[in-house]
Amino acid sequence: RTYYTYTTMTTLLLIDCQKDFHPGGSLAVPNADSDAERITQFIHQNATSIHRIVATMDSHHPLHIAHPSFWSDGQGNLPAPFTVISMEDVVEGRWIPREDVKPSARESLLIEDDILGGGIPSELYSTDETGNRQLNMKQWCIEYTRRLEAKGKFSLMIWPEHCLVGTEGQTVVRSICDAMMEWSRKTGGSVEWLNKGQNLLTENYSALCAEVPVTKGTSFNYELLESLKTSEKLIMCGQ
Repeated sequence: RTYYTYTTMTTLLLIDCQKDFHPGGSLAVPNADSDAERITQFIHQNATSIHRIVATMDSHHPLHIAHPSFWSDGQGNLPAPFTVISMEDVVEGRWIPREDVKPSARESLLIEDDILGGGIPSELYSTDETGNRQLNMKQWCIEYTRRLEAKGKFSLMIWPEHCLVGTEGQTVVRSICDAMMEWSRKTGGSVEWLNKGQNLLTENYSALCAEVPVTKGTSFNYELLESLKTSEKLIMCGQ
């Protein structure tokens, strides 16, 4: 597949340059405001040399597996932000997931078994009185934390609610957004927006793949990777 016709293409990959990761946001990163100033200046000064801008966008719902309102201790208390929930915590019932979490009306499944792969616990699903399969949320959370911990990279961290779809905190910092719009008007290009993190049952630290892929949409994004590889220069910045 041919993605672009430039012989020497420069791509700018902007990673989660969103207000919630900047001062005043719910999950602010130290010095992010200084980063934003440098990114804004870079785009303005190099607009005609940048052929492509790809912007990743952390995009969550309130009832996400890494948000407090997904969990309780059985007495109505939610975990504080930055609480680590281990597989043992879920098994022992120290933290209990909500059982009423469901996909949106336009989604049929939160998990696709063929994507999840082998070793699916037999207890992961139950059958209701109408014969429909129901996801056992506690069993999923046991399986999810097990897979996370087996990778040795992360445990499940509870984050403050951040980058909620449709909120101010999800939007791009004003100065960077203005620079991207000016780049578009000056060069004729359009920014490519890449949302990640909307599946309720897994985490997407990377735009390329979820930590535990559970659907086609959370599996490794080979199309994005191959398109980025066509760049002679790939410049990455953001949060």
